[in-house]
This record gives sequence, C-alpha cells and structure tokens, in this order.
Amino acid sequence: MLAASSVSAVPCADGNWIFHSGETALFHFGVRSSEKGLEASWERPQHFESDEESVTKVRGPIVRRVARSARPVGGDLELTFDDPEPNSEPDVFRVHCEKDGTLTASYAAFRTDPLHLVRAPATKPILGPWDAARAYPTVTSRPTNAEMTAIFEADQKDRMTPSIDWAVVGAADRKRKARTQELLDSGALHSGDDFYHAAFLFQHGDGPNDYLKAHLLATIAAARGKPQAVWIAAATLDRYLQSIGKPQVLGTQFMVPNAGKTTQDPYDRTLISDALRQALHVPPLAEQEKQRQGYDDEAAAEAKVANDNHDAASKPASTE
Repeated sequence: MLAASSVSAVPCADGNWIFHSGETALFHFGVRSSEKGLEASWERPQHFESDEESVTKVRGPIVRRVARSARPVGGDLELTFDDPEPNSEPDVFRVHCEKDGTLTASYAAFRTDPLHLVRAPATKPILGPWDAARAYPTVTSRPTNAEMTAIFEADQKDRMTPSIDWAVVGAADRKRKARTQELLDSGALHSGDDFYHAAFLFQHGDGPNDYLKAHLLATIAAARGKPQAVWIAAATLDRYLQSIGKPQVLGTQFMVPNAGKTTQDPYDRTLISDALRQALHVPPLAEQEKQRQGYDDEAAAEAKVANDNHDAASKPASTE
C-alpha cells in the first residue's frame, strides 16, 4: 500500500523517479494519483550518511518506505516519510517540477542544493550497486553564470596587454569587484567555475579583506569540483598573511623591493612541509629558490641590455 492524500496530486510529479550520483542510482521515488488521492513511496539503501556535498557509507539492503503524507504545498509536492529509528525525525522532501520535465527535491537531511530526479525507465528501476567506502556527490553539475565568466575574462584580458596602464586597470578592477560582490550577495553564483572566477577578482583587490575573501571563494570552488582553485586558495592565503604583517607560509609570493634582489620574505619556510605544498599545487622549497634566482637572472639580463644600449647611445660618433 502507498500512503494516500485526499487532495489532488501535482500532475507533473506522477511517475517513477530516480536520483543518480553519476551512473549510480541511490534513491527511487514513486508518486501516483488515484481515485483515493495522492500516493508515494521511497526506496533507498538501509544506511547512508550525508554532508554538504556527498552521500557516504552507503550500505544495503534496499528498504522501501511508504509516505505518511503526500500533499501539494504552494505548487510543490511535500512527501513525509517516518524514520523507523527510535526518537528520529521524519524525512521530509519538498518536490518541485522543473521546466525540462525533471524534478528537484529539497531534503532537510542534505544541507546542499536540491536533489535532481529523472524519470525512471519503463522497466523496474535498479538501485546500486553501492560501495560503502565511496563518496557519492549529491550535486554532479551546477549552472555557471555567464556574466561572471565574462567579468573574469575581462580581468584576464586587461593583464595580457604588452604595456599595462595600471590606473585604467585599477579602476576597471574596482568596478568588476563591485559587480562580483553583487552576484555573490544575490546568490547568482553556483558552480566551481563561478567561485574560481570570483576568487581571481578579489585576489586583485585592495587589502586583507579582499584577499581573505578570495581565499574562501577559492576553497568553495575546489569543494565544488574545480581542482585548479587549490593553487589560488594557497596564493591568497599567503597574500592575506603578508597583507596583515605576517610571514607567508607556502611561498607563492615573490617581491622585488626597491629594485633589489627578488625575495619571498617574510616567509616561514618551516610551518608547511613540501608534501603539503605539493598537495596544494605549490612547488617545493628547492624549486622556489630556482624560481627566485631565475627572476634575478632575468632582471640582470634586462639591466645589461639597457646598459649596453645606453653606452652605445652615449658613445661619440666617429669622424673621418
């Protein structure tokens, strides 16, 4: 028996629905309208845990629950399933019909984006197989904001010209940063790419708060499937530390004080191991020293060319 509601169903939700993580089916929902009203059921693994981004420790067997209640709420469908564990709260899903014919289901136990449900095939849906040691992402794709992408591309283009007018670029940076903040405040950014792009904008900011925000944005980007953001997270941490008068700890920042030798100081080289640097896509200390020396060698070569040109220009012209 399925739980029945005395009110009419949300028609677009009728049918069998599957929640997949990649190629693996985790949940199956059945929703049906009948003369008795609205009926619903939920098939799921007997045990699983969840965090902000994934389902873990998934173990069978498959269990089937019947909805205690299934009712339309504000154009959506609310499904309530009792949890058989003692003193447990019921599992409540808020199901919404999307324009593309799929469903999204907000689940209070998952503090993340709604689950994306697709219609099950005509044959009986097969859940699993599951690996208890694996983490199954609850959201496998998020939309990327086109405006944020355009802002990022403009930021990068300004820095690729042969001669940069920093007064002009600085003014453009401030406008781009302000618009990026508006997009963040309005909840318009969702994907790893969005937060990666936003991190770049604030990395080009004006002080500690901007650098710290860039670090947090890069961390979100990495958590949402953008591994390239790991280096930005490392670099913005170093930049933030130096901006508040503390030593950098990873070695991503190189400076040339008053046309002197290239330096990374202040730099605490002992706090973080090279193994951790590697995990953060940062070169080890030995490679950093080669990079630092390379900057000095390049500057020396440029200075020599400039001096040679100056000597040639100041040499008196020969006369016959």
